[in-house]
Amino acid sequence: MNKTLTIIITICLFVATPLQAKPVVNVGGYLFAPYVDVSEDGLFQGFTIDLIAAFNQLQTEVEFQFVNTSIENRYQAYDIRRFDMMFFESPIWGWKSFIAEFIPLDIVDGEVFITLRDGVKDQQYFDSFGNKSLSLVSGYHYQFAQWNNNEQDLMSDFDIQFVHTNRASIESVLKGRADIAPVTLSYLQHYIKMYPKIRDNLLISEKLDQTYSHSILLNPKAVISKTKLQKWLSDLQESGRLNRIAKKYDLAIKPR
Repeated sequence: MNKTLTIIITICLFVATPLQAKPVVNVGGYLFAPYVDVSEDGLFQGFTIDLIAAFNQLQTEVEFQFVNTSIENRYQAYDIRRFDMMFFESPIWGWKSFIAEFIPLDIVDGEVFITLRDGVKDQQYFDSFGNKSLSLVSGYHYQFAQWNNNEQDLMSDFDIQFVHTNRASIESVLKGRADIAPVTLSYLQHYIKMYPKIRDNLLISEKLDQTYSHSILLNPKAVISKTKLQKWLSDLQESGRLNRIAKKYDLAIKPR
Protein backbone atom coordinates (compact mmCIF):
# COMPACT_ATOMS: atom_id res chain seq x y z
CA MET A 1 0.00 0.00 0.00
CA ASN A 2 1.46 3.32 -1.02
CA LYS A 3 1.81 6.29 1.31
CA THR A 4 -0.92 8.37 -0.37
CA LEU A 5 -3.51 5.57 -0.04
CA THR A 6 -2.61 5.10 3.64
CA ILE A 7 -3.21 8.79 4.35
CA ILE A 8 -6.57 8.73 2.55
CA ILE A 9 -7.75 5.68 4.52
CA THR A 10 -6.61 7.26 7.80
CA ILE A 11 -8.52 10.47 7.05
CA CYS A 12 -11.66 8.55 6.11
CA LEU A 13 -11.52 6.52 9.31
CA PHE A 14 -11.09 9.70 11.35
CA VAL A 15 -14.03 11.39 9.67
CA ALA A 16 -16.25 8.31 9.96
CA THR A 17 -15.58 7.91 13.69
CA PRO A 18 -18.22 9.91 15.62
CA LEU A 19 -17.25 12.03 18.56
CA GLN A 20 -17.95 10.33 21.84
CA ALA A 21 -21.36 11.47 23.10
CA LYS A 22 -21.61 13.02 26.52
CA PRO A 23 -23.54 11.10 29.17
CA VAL A 24 -27.16 12.25 29.35
CA VAL A 25 -28.88 13.20 32.60
CA ASN A 26 -32.65 13.13 32.18
CA VAL A 27 -34.42 15.80 34.21
CA GLY A 28 -38.08 15.08 34.87
CA GLY A 29 -40.73 17.74 35.05
CA TYR A 30 -44.50 18.12 35.08
CA LEU A 31 -46.86 21.04 34.55
CA PHE A 32 -46.33 23.19 37.63
CA ALA A 33 -46.19 26.83 36.58
CA PRO A 34 -43.98 28.80 36.74
CA TYR A 35 -41.51 25.91 37.01
CA VAL A 36 -42.80 24.00 33.98
CA ASP A 37 -45.36 25.50 31.63
CA VAL A 38 -46.33 25.27 27.96
CA SER A 39 -46.07 28.17 25.53
CA GLU A 40 -48.75 29.08 23.00
CA ASP A 41 -46.61 27.23 20.45
CA GLY A 42 -46.81 24.05 22.52
CA LEU A 43 -43.19 24.21 23.72
CA PHE A 44 -42.14 23.58 27.29
CA GLN A 45 -40.92 26.66 29.13
CA GLY A 46 -40.38 27.86 32.68
CA PHE A 47 -37.81 27.92 35.45
CA THR A 48 -36.91 24.24 34.98
CA ILE A 49 -36.18 24.67 31.27
CA ASP A 50 -34.07 27.78 31.93
CA LEU A 51 -32.17 26.02 34.70
CA ILE A 52 -31.40 23.03 32.47
CA ALA A 53 -29.99 25.43 29.86
CA ALA A 54 -27.88 27.14 32.53
CA PHE A 55 -26.39 23.83 33.71
CA ASN A 56 -25.59 22.83 30.13
CA GLN A 57 -23.84 26.13 29.44
CA LEU A 58 -21.90 25.93 32.72
CA GLN A 59 -20.15 22.61 32.04
CA THR A 60 -19.31 20.13 29.29
CA GLU A 61 -19.19 16.83 31.20
CA VAL A 62 -22.84 15.80 30.77
CA GLU A 63 -25.91 16.85 28.81
CA PHE A 64 -29.03 17.65 30.83
CA GLN A 65 -32.26 16.89 28.96
CA PHE A 66 -35.86 17.58 29.91
CA VAL A 67 -38.26 14.63 30.19
CA ASN A 68 -41.96 15.35 30.48
CA THR A 69 -44.00 13.41 33.02
CA SER A 70 -47.16 14.06 35.03
CA ILE A 71 -47.84 14.82 38.66
CA GLU A 72 -49.40 11.44 39.29
CA ASN A 73 -46.97 9.35 37.20
CA ARG A 74 -43.69 10.94 38.27
CA TYR A 75 -43.06 8.38 41.01
CA GLN A 76 -43.35 5.40 38.67
CA ALA A 77 -41.32 7.22 36.01
CA TYR A 78 -38.56 7.83 38.56
CA ASP A 79 -38.71 4.23 39.74
CA ILE A 80 -38.14 2.87 36.21
CA ARG A 81 -35.35 5.43 35.57
CA ARG A 82 -37.11 7.55 32.93
CA PHE A 83 -35.37 10.40 34.71
CA ASP A 84 -32.75 10.70 37.45
CA MET A 85 -33.25 14.33 38.46
CA MET A 86 -36.09 16.72 39.12
CA PHE A 87 -35.90 20.36 40.10
CA PHE A 88 -38.31 22.00 42.55
CA GLU A 89 -39.36 18.95 44.51
CA SER A 90 -39.86 18.40 48.23
CA PRO A 91 -39.22 15.25 50.29
CA ILE A 92 -42.71 15.56 51.82
CA TRP A 93 -44.45 15.26 48.44
CA GLY A 94 -44.67 11.48 48.40
CA TRP A 95 -40.98 10.53 48.15
CA LYS A 96 -40.53 8.80 51.50
CA SER A 97 -40.67 5.29 50.03
CA PHE A 98 -38.09 6.02 47.31
CA ILE A 99 -34.30 6.05 47.46
CA ALA A 100 -33.41 9.62 46.57
CA GLU A 101 -31.11 12.44 47.57
CA PHE A 102 -32.23 16.05 47.95
CA ILE A 103 -30.13 19.15 47.38
CA PRO A 104 -31.54 22.43 48.73
CA LEU A 105 -32.17 25.06 46.07
CA ASP A 106 -32.61 27.92 48.58
CA ILE A 107 -35.79 28.98 46.77
CA VAL A 108 -38.96 29.44 48.82
CA ASP A 109 -42.48 29.47 47.44
CA GLY A 110 -45.92 28.63 48.73
CA GLU A 111 -49.63 28.63 48.12
CA VAL A 112 -52.23 31.24 48.98
CA PHE A 113 -56.00 31.11 48.71
CA ILE A 114 -57.98 33.29 46.33
CA THR A 115 -61.67 34.14 45.97
CA LEU A 116 -63.72 36.69 44.08
CA ARG A 117 -63.84 40.04 45.81
CA ASP A 118 -67.41 41.19 46.45
CA GLY A 119 -67.14 43.94 49.06
CA VAL A 120 -68.42 41.64 51.80
CA LYS A 121 -65.73 38.97 52.11
CA ASP A 122 -62.69 39.55 54.28
CA GLN A 123 -59.77 37.44 55.46
CA GLN A 124 -62.04 35.41 57.73
CA TYR A 125 -63.64 33.96 54.61
CA PHE A 126 -60.62 31.65 54.29
CA ASP A 127 -60.94 30.28 57.82
CA SER A 128 -63.43 27.60 56.85
CA PHE A 129 -64.23 25.66 53.67
CA GLY A 130 -67.67 24.47 54.76
CA ASN A 131 -70.36 25.10 52.13
CA LYS A 132 -67.72 26.48 49.74
CA SER A 133 -66.58 24.93 46.48
CA LEU A 134 -62.86 24.47 45.89
CA SER A 135 -60.77 24.26 42.74
CA LEU A 136 -57.75 22.01 43.26
CA VAL A 137 -55.01 20.91 40.88
CA SER A 138 -55.18 17.16 40.48
CA GLY A 139 -52.21 15.44 42.12
CA TYR A 140 -51.06 18.41 44.21
CA HIS A 141 -50.39 18.00 47.92
CA TYR A 142 -52.15 20.60 50.10
CA GLN A 143 -51.47 21.19 53.76
CA PHE A 144 -55.11 21.95 54.61
CA ALA A 145 -55.90 18.42 53.34
CA GLN A 146 -53.07 16.87 55.42
CA TRP A 147 -51.06 16.32 52.20
CA ASN A 148 -53.54 13.70 51.01
CA ASN A 149 -53.86 13.90 47.20
CA ASN A 150 -56.26 10.98 46.78
CA GLU A 151 -59.15 12.44 44.80
CA GLN A 152 -61.81 10.17 46.28
CA ASP A 153 -60.76 11.04 49.83
CA LEU A 154 -60.70 14.75 49.02
CA MET A 155 -64.13 14.67 47.40
CA SER A 156 -65.59 12.98 50.47
CA ASP A 157 -64.30 15.81 52.68
CA PHE A 158 -64.76 18.87 50.44
CA ASP A 159 -66.84 20.21 47.55
CA ILE A 160 -64.16 20.01 44.85
CA GLN A 161 -63.63 20.39 41.15
CA PHE A 162 -60.26 19.17 39.89
CA VAL A 163 -58.25 21.01 37.25
CA HIS A 164 -54.80 20.41 35.77
CA THR A 165 -52.97 23.73 36.18
CA ASN A 166 -52.64 26.75 38.43
CA ARG A 167 -53.96 28.88 35.58
CA ALA A 168 -57.13 26.80 35.44
CA SER A 169 -57.55 27.21 39.21
CA ILE A 170 -57.34 30.99 38.97
CA GLU A 171 -59.73 31.16 36.04
CA SER A 172 -62.24 28.85 37.70
CA VAL A 173 -62.52 31.42 40.51
CA LEU A 174 -62.64 34.39 38.14
CA LYS A 175 -65.45 32.73 36.16
CA GLY A 176 -67.41 31.86 39.29
CA ARG A 177 -67.02 28.11 38.93
CA ALA A 178 -65.40 27.74 42.36
CA ASP A 179 -65.50 29.82 45.55
CA ILE A 180 -61.89 29.28 46.62
CA ALA A 181 -58.68 28.03 45.04
CA PRO A 182 -55.22 27.52 46.55
CA VAL A 183 -52.71 28.83 44.02
CA THR A 184 -48.91 28.81 43.86
CA LEU A 185 -47.89 32.31 44.96
CA SER A 186 -45.17 32.83 42.35
CA TYR A 187 -47.53 31.84 39.55
CA LEU A 188 -50.31 34.07 40.89
CA GLN A 189 -47.90 37.02 40.85
CA HIS A 190 -46.87 36.12 37.31
CA TYR A 191 -50.52 35.81 36.19
CA ILE A 192 -51.39 39.20 37.67
CA LYS A 193 -48.46 40.75 35.79
CA MET A 194 -49.87 39.34 32.56
CA TYR A 195 -53.44 40.42 33.37
CA PRO A 196 -53.16 43.31 35.86
CA LYS A 197 -56.87 44.19 35.64
CA ILE A 198 -57.86 41.00 37.45
CA ARG A 199 -56.02 42.08 40.62
CA ASP A 200 -58.97 44.15 41.81
CA ASN A 201 -61.32 41.21 41.23
CA LEU A 202 -59.51 38.92 43.65
CA LEU A 203 -59.28 38.70 47.41
CA ILE A 204 -55.99 37.00 48.25
CA SER A 205 -55.42 35.36 51.61
CA GLU A 206 -52.80 36.80 53.90
CA LYS A 207 -52.13 33.32 55.28
CA LEU A 208 -50.49 30.64 53.18
CA ASP A 209 -51.72 27.10 52.93
CA GLN A 210 -48.10 26.02 52.89
CA THR A 211 -44.61 27.24 52.23
CA TYR A 212 -41.95 25.03 50.73
CA SER A 213 -38.22 25.23 50.29
CA HIS A 214 -37.53 23.68 46.93
CA SER A 215 -34.88 21.02 46.42
CA ILE A 216 -33.30 19.08 43.57
CA LEU A 217 -34.28 15.41 43.58
CA LEU A 218 -31.33 13.21 42.52
CA ASN A 219 -31.11 9.47 42.04
CA PRO A 220 -27.96 8.15 43.82
CA LYS A 221 -27.38 5.93 40.75
CA ALA A 222 -27.26 8.87 38.35
CA VAL A 223 -24.14 9.44 36.22
CA ILE A 224 -23.36 12.57 38.26
CA SER A 225 -22.78 12.68 41.98
CA LYS A 226 -24.51 14.82 44.56
CA THR A 227 -21.16 16.52 45.25
CA LYS A 228 -20.67 17.41 41.59
CA LEU A 229 -24.21 18.77 41.26
CA GLN A 230 -23.80 20.85 44.42
CA LYS A 231 -20.61 22.34 42.98
CA TRP A 232 -22.32 23.36 39.74
CA LEU A 233 -25.28 24.76 41.64
CA SER A 234 -22.91 26.85 43.79
CA ASP A 235 -21.24 28.13 40.62
CA LEU A 236 -24.62 29.29 39.28
CA GLN A 237 -25.39 30.98 42.59
CA GLU A 238 -22.04 32.73 42.87
CA SER A 239 -22.20 33.98 39.28
CA GLY A 240 -25.61 35.51 39.95
CA ARG A 241 -27.25 33.55 37.14
CA LEU A 242 -29.53 31.54 39.41
CA ASN A 243 -30.82 34.73 40.99
CA ARG A 244 -31.45 36.32 37.59
CA ILE A 245 -33.51 33.33 36.49
CA ALA A 246 -35.42 33.36 39.78
CA LYS A 247 -36.31 37.04 39.41
CA LYS A 248 -37.72 36.31 35.98
CA TYR A 249 -40.33 34.14 37.71
CA ASP A 250 -40.96 36.43 40.70
CA LEU A 251 -38.91 34.27 43.04
CA ALA A 252 -35.87 35.00 45.16
CA ILE A 253 -32.89 33.04 46.42
CA LYS A 254 -32.56 32.82 50.19
CA PRO A 255 -29.36 34.50 51.41
CA ARG A 256 -26.84 32.10 52.89
